Amino acid sequence: MSNEPVFVRHPRTRQYVYNPHNQVGRALIVIAPIVAIGVLYSLYTSWHWSEGELRTAVHQAADTLNARPRYANDATPQEGMIRDAVKETGAGPGHGLKIRGDGTVGYTIATEDTATAFCMRLTLIPVNPTSAYPAALERHHVTATVVEGACPQA
Repeated sequence: MSNEPVFVRHPRTRQYVYNPHNQVGRALIVIAPIVAIGVLYSLYTSWHWSEGELRTAVHQAADTLNARPRYANDATPQEGMIRDAVKETGAGPGHGLKIRGDGTVGYTIATEDTATAFCMRLTLIPVNPTSAYPAALERHHVTATVVEGACPQA
């Protein structure tokens, strides 16, 4: 081990820098950029959707929607219900999801980060069709189906 310090002042800027004449300083010169690149890559991947994350999230969201009756209405858009189901899956960064469409042709689910889009179609069937309450206040069985590709334009 040398007697050189790990950090020395730079002669022009007077800031502390790693000392290349010290073994630890040399190691830090090599290791610090590698660690920084790893951290930046990790941050990038945690903030952007991958194709696999989107595929998993959409299919798990369909399973979640199919699992139990929900308060829903055929006449109102279901983007919020789909968005909540995708968020429940925990897949992906949780932001940047784009849901467009309507109940007649389905909802196209995509992100800016991926080239793939998915079409989710929802079918709502009242739990108790003979109820005296209006259908808007009733729970519905939701049948969600997913196919790869954008939904056709209406």
